[in-house]
Amino acid sequence: MGFHPVFDNPIRMGYFPGWKTASDLVDRMGDLESAIGPRQVVPAQWEPYYRECPRFRFAGAYAWARSQAQSPLGFALALALFPGEADQITTGLGHANWLILAAQTEPSHITRELMVAEALGSWETHAGVWLEQIARTCAHIGVEVSVPSLRQQMLKALQPLREFKPGDDGDPVRSDYIETPGRSHGFDKQLLQLEGWTPDPGTIVLPVDGRTHVLAREILVLDLEKVVLRKAGRPVRTVPWEKVTLVHLVEGEVTLEIADQTSLVVAGYRQPEATARTIQECYRAASERLLQLLAKRMSRLTP
Repeated sequence: MGFHPVFDNPIRMGYFPGWKTASDLVDRMGDLESAIGPRQVVPAQWEPYYRECPRFRFAGAYAWARSQAQSPLGFALALALFPGEADQITTGLGHANWLILAAQTEPSHITRELMVAEALGSWETHAGVWLEQIARTCAHIGVEVSVPSLRQQMLKALQPLREFKPGDDGDPVRSDYIETPGRSHGFDKQLLQLEGWTPDPGTIVLPVDGRTHVLAREILVLDLEKVVLRKAGRPVRTVPWEKVTLVHLVEGEVTLEIADQTSLVVAGYRQPEATARTIQECYRAASERLLQLLAKRMSRLTP
């Protein structure tokens, strides 16, 4: 399985507002790796620039990204190829890195080729100054790397883009991801196609991403059976959906009311309304399946 430091950028994959060191990102990627688990694929919508370059992530992707971030050269390369904060993409190589990401989903082959050419032109013009700045930034946070070695790795990373020729199939760099739907939960496929039934959302991973709460390292993991709260890489609470009575927002906190138990409350999402809607959709889908199973049991009991 192959990964690319532009599209599968370790800093992009582990990013959260206010990160300070490579260890912060390594911890977050480790948490995501363990939350996703083996052989599961999730759309990583919490990543920066997901709209420009949506990616499906499985646990192995985070293992790879974590190993890259633990290497001084790998971390420096990731920093050099990351567009940065939203206000940085309009300047210098931040914009060039953004163009590379956005080109992957650009529908026009001609426009895509122009975007890649512009990005590579910016790299050729500004690489020296940019890589020296990256090396200084890395040294400031305790990561030592030489500019010549960083330049060599950067050229290697950009080479597939230099060789790109737009065609009918056209991604600027080949993706080795296996994009598969969420795992089957064994419910009646015919029933799932009936109008009005909520589709199976698969596995949903919702890491807390707000600046003031993200270091708590909390992640919600949901499927049709249960919701799991994980903290620092470990599950701390598991609640089956049949115990949940209500999902709502209370003063910006996502709250799951649970029968005969204290509520499950998670604070710190940057977009709590959107997060609550996602959880509510999973709750609705799970409730419908529970009703399906109950109806089947009642039909067997009816003479």
